[in-house]
Amino acid sequence: MTTLLLLAVAGVALTEAHRALRQERRLNGPDGRSRGSSLASLAALGRLARRTGITLPAPPFDRSHLLDRAGRPAGIDAATIVDSRLGAVIVFGLPAAAALLMLGRMTGFLAAAASLLFGWLYPDLWLRAAAKRRSDMVERSAPLALDLIAATVGAGVALDDAVAAASKAVGGPLGEELERTRRTLGLGSRRADELRNLAERTGSPSLARLASALRISERLGVPLADNLRRQAARARVDRSRRVQEQAANAAPRILLVVVFLLVPAALIPVMTALGLAAAGAAGSFL
Repeated sequence: MTTLLLLAVAGVALTEAHRALRQERRLNGPDGRSRGSSLASLAALGRLARRTGITLPAPPFDRSHLLDRAGRPAGIDAATIVDSRLGAVIVFGLPAAAALLMLGRMTGFLAAAASLLFGWLYPDLWLRAAAKRRSDMVERSAPLALDLIAATVGAGVALDDAVAAASKAVGGPLGEELERTRRTLGLGSRRADELRNLAERTGSPSLARLASALRISERLGVPLADNLRRQAARARVDRSRRVQEQAANAAPRILLVVVFLLVPAALIPVMTALGLAAAGAAGSFL
């Protein structure tokens, strides 16, 4: 009875989180603080709980670089991460208590601890996944951007103008980052430093090579356009190799799914038919 009550309370908590999120959207508009995702729902619940004086310790590592790599999604900031952590612990803590009651001492304790730990880490896991997705999108577009910048620079256009043209051409997350770089360069920032910051923000090896190519060009007088073309070709080769590695790593996983899921599922109707036939034959003899 207590277990069912705890699960019911968890369901009520999720419902309250969605209700609070809808209310904040009505107050702040569709582009307000709570735009978004499961993280926004948990943050809404966490803000409700924080008003009662409940707090949690934050992890001992900085998440600003993850927010940058994730593109700082609308409505997701450092305060949202803190609130969503509290909301996730509440949502996952109630099933953890139910597991502790149902499964007994050691097994229940381990299940409850794992559930609470997952809830505490969920905002960081979500943020890391969002950062990785955006970094992959940037890296896929990087060879095209490098080719465009190389062609524009080779035609005699200044590098800042070439970056601006590439930002409009490629679009997407990389276009947004290049446009941000262009605006910062317009404020007087050093070009090499800003390109290095661009590579760190996005986590893109290709953009890191862009900053390296600029430094080599400035120090040694190597033509920048030729160096950028070589970097773009290298980026395409690296991308092709990563795709092949991912395909090779996926093959054993597919085999496991086939052996342990698809084959048993396909054998169930056959074994059922054989069992019914055997039962019918045995009944006729009797």
